[in-house]
Amino acid sequence: MERNVAEVEKARWAIILPALLGALVVGVVAGAVVAAGDIAVKIRSERIIQRGRIEAERYAALLASELHRFDYLPELLRYHPSIISVLQAPSDPSRIAAANRYLEEVNRAAGSTTLYLLDLKGVTIASSNWSEPTSFVGRDLSYRPYFVNALQTGSDRFYGIGTNSGTPGYYFSRALRAEGAPGGVGVVKVNLERFEVHPFTMLGDVIITDQNGVIVLSSRPQWRYKTMTQLSEAVLANLNNARQYENVPLTPVGIVTEESFGGGAAIVSLPSDAPGTGRVRFLAQELHLDGSDWEIAILSDLSDVLIVKRWTQLIVALVGLALILFVLFLLQRRRAIQLELAAKEFLARANIELEHQVKRRTQALVAANETLRATQDELVHSAKLAAIGQFAAGVTHELSQPLAAIRALADNAEVLIKRSEIDTANGNLQMIGELVERMTKITGQLKLFARKDWIEVQAVSVNCSVNNVLRMLDEKIRQVGAKVVFSEEGGDLLVEADPGGLDQILINLTSNAIDAVSGASAPLVEIGARRVDRTTIISIRDNGAGLTEVVLSRLFEPFFTTKTAGAGLGLGLAISEGIARKYGGSLQASNRPGQGAEFLVILPSHRKMAEADNE
Repeated sequence: MERNVAEVEKARWAIILPALLGALVVGVVAGAVVAAGDIAVKIRSERIIQRGRIEAERYAALLASELHRFDYLPELLRYHPSIISVLQAPSDPSRIAAANRYLEEVNRAAGSTTLYLLDLKGVTIASSNWSEPTSFVGRDLSYRPYFVNALQTGSDRFYGIGTNSGTPGYYFSRALRAEGAPGGVGVVKVNLERFEVHPFTMLGDVIITDQNGVIVLSSRPQWRYKTMTQLSEAVLANLNNARQYENVPLTPVGIVTEESFGGGAAIVSLPSDAPGTGRVRFLAQELHLDGSDWEIAILSDLSDVLIVKRWTQLIVALVGLALILFVLFLLQRRRAIQLELAAKEFLARANIELEHQVKRRTQALVAANETLRATQDELVHSAKLAAIGQFAAGVTHELSQPLAAIRALADNAEVLIKRSEIDTANGNLQMIGELVERMTKITGQLKLFARKDWIEVQAVSVNCSVNNVLRMLDEKIRQVGAKVVFSEEGGDLLVEADPGGLDQILINLTSNAIDAVSGASAPLVEIGARRVDRTTIISIRDNGAGLTEVVLSRLFEPFFTTKTAGAGLGLGLAISEGIARKYGGSLQASNRPGQGAEFLVILPSHRKMAEADNE
């Protein structure tokens, strides 16, 4: 018996060892092919990088020279009498006319695009294009950074799209003095549309980016005004404030760095110009443009590198294939002798494995039955926990907006106290107290589904409730950019309700309306209130996409929502409808053809309003 086992073991190793040797040879050859390709890519890429850096430095020098040959013009203005004169009396028509003619002559002689003069408020006093339809004269350019920075530091450079002409330009500005005091800012604009960027014949495409990673010049027009990365909200806000790229969507060009070589060189990929053809890989290298905060990137075609890599890998692969064939020949000679021993070993192992499998399957079935029973218990327990978690998440959803309002009011109060505006700060603290009181009431709203507690109603002003809601949703309204309009027919309407409950209904409906118009070109939410007989109808309309028939049929079901995961549990409308019923009213929803959705809150008018009608 021991002898048979030894023979089987020997036969097994007689098969395993050649297989391991073959796998090792294949692995070595595959590794050699990959390594050879990488080495070839590195050597070829280094040559392209060296050649590209020389070309990039030459191009950078030419571009810098072309840009900066105009930066002397603002400095020139400070010495001319007509400029000094108009700075001293910026409202004198004769001095303005003289300055316009002088700027026009200098601009024409220098070959710049526009030469103009700003006063200390950033308003254009005189300009070389004073006689053209796109004249800068009288335009307020105080929002431009080159004006602010020139007054603070003496000079500045800036790139942007002209808000008047719509053409891109590079601006040089310098602060000017009149009678020893700051008098204004002189600015020259150089139109960059004439700087055509062509791809290098031997290297490839050229990209020039500003300090924010926005492509300002490119050999491929479709890349212009794209961004190298996704810009942060803060950067986008600064660009919008400066109107640097007005009416231009700044979307990422889609560049991805795949491998870095150091020294500013890397292999990158970009989406192909042809749809559905994947991405195109380039060898990229960057160079700083002297005298500015721009970067020049050269994207070289990798086809030559890939050809060298493939030929190198092919040669190494052929050598490796010959080695593998030799190993296979040796293995084949041994295989015929080992087949019989291998078959016996296989049968023996199969019998042993079969016994083990039967034993394992029996044990697995017993364990599976135990696991199934445990899983059933866990599912029951998990269902209970999920219900509790959903209600807790619903309360958090309903409190999130008042909490945001409290935080904003508290931050404002801190600033007001620092400014010693104590009365205004006290007003904020009072509103915080009111919001906390309402939050206490909000926590009881979820009980309206199951409980039938009577709510003590009172006279509630619709106007006050709407104003409370708009204050709490102010931040959300500003983020969406929505216009919210409130109109009330018949004076200050009073309804039979509870202040916190009515606020909660209007918060849910108004917040949903703001979400519905977030994608509209001119988002609009209209809130109206009118009295019909003994009831008061509050309407909330939006110009969003409206509601489908499926959504309308399930709108007031608890936990039904059309929002994305995490944006809401679908309790808001169900809670609001329950609150309205408790007041003896109702909540209705409908579509306005082609105009979005409309929700109607119908509540009993307070008895004071009814008595006034009877009188």
